[in-house]
Order: sequence, then structure tokens, then C-alpha cells
Amino acid sequence: MGIRITEEMRVTARKESGRRAAYIQHHFGVGHLTPEETDEIGFLGEFACCELLGIDWRGNIRDNYYTIDSGDININNKIFDVKTETIPQPYFDAVINRRIKDDELYGRRLINEQQFQLLNHYDYVIFGGFVRDAGYNTWYPLGYIDVQTIIENYRPIIKRPDGGGDYPSPAAAIKTSEIGRVNRLMAYVQALQSNFTH
Repeated sequence: MGIRITEEMRVTARKESGRRAAYIQHHFGVGHLTPEETDEIGFLGEFACCELLGIDWRGNIRDNYYTIDSGDININNKIFDVKTETIPQPYFDAVINRRIKDDELYGRRLINEQQFQLLNHYDYVIFGGFVRDAGYNTWYPLGYIDVQTIIENYRPIIKRPDGGGDYPSPAAAIKTSEIGRVNRLMAYVQALQSNFTH
């Protein structure tokens, strides 16, 4: 159920990353990606998620980045934020097939502390990912969760639940077992779109 990344998506992601660079401050860094690559992967995830949900990703691009966005996708006034990460093998297969335990390495989906403060702008968070170091050619939806569940049950933490030390910066560590499966997301979105057209 992966979404193939096209060359047009790549070119557009680089362009939009450049347009947004002057208006954003990076909240965290990862050792395997530059800030520019992190931005581009984020845009690729948004574009691919639009494709998944039957939305024109080109028409979904913001006019400007003067202010913090209030969500990535709006369907019938339900706001979805898309979080995209890269996961190395064999962990990626374990995550996507739900064979990973919540408290093992890569068993949590992260929302950085600064991003956590923006959750009240959204209704749902959609998590997606790329296989790390595999060319980032296919984006895979990992699942979704409603924002109220996050706010009621999670707070940013610094200690990793897998016991491997600290996160680079505080993050809400969402259990993979608690995110809804992609088929449920698709059914919900189709119902929203159906209500919008009637």
C-alpha cells in the first residue's frame, strides 16, 4: 500500500523546503539527515499522503509559510497533520506489519515537544515512513490517531522507553499499538469525503 514518489514530487519538495526555510526553526535534528533533507522528507510525506487519500497534492501546497501551519490536510473541516519518519530495516517491516513491541527500539511514533504544543490545531495525526537508506522512493502509511487521545494520554518525555538513553529532545512517544490501522483511516476519510459531496 505504499505510495511511489515521483520526480515531480521530489523537485517540488526541494522547492517548497527552500521557500519555507526562512520562516521555520528546526525543533530537533537527527544524525542521519540534514535539516534540508528532513524538510524534504516531510514534504514528500505530505504529498504522498494526499495521493493516498485521493487529494490533489499540488493544490494542497500552501501559498506561503509566514505563519505556523494549522494542519497538512483538510477534509470536510477535519484537520490531519502528517508526520513522516525514516526507519531502518528490519525495524521498518516490524513496524508496518505490527510485529514490533511498543517499548522496543522504533516501537514508538514521536511527536516533538514543540510540535506537541500545536496539536490543538488538528483533529488527527497520520504517521508515515520511508525505509531508511533505500532511496526514499516509496512512502508507507503507518497509521493514525486522534489528537484528543494523544493530549489525554501522553506528554513529552526525554527517556526512551526502549531503555537506550535519551531522545535528542523531548517528544511524546506514541505507542505503535495504539495507532489505528490504515484501512480504518481510509474508511473514515471516504466517509468524510462522501459527506462533503452530499
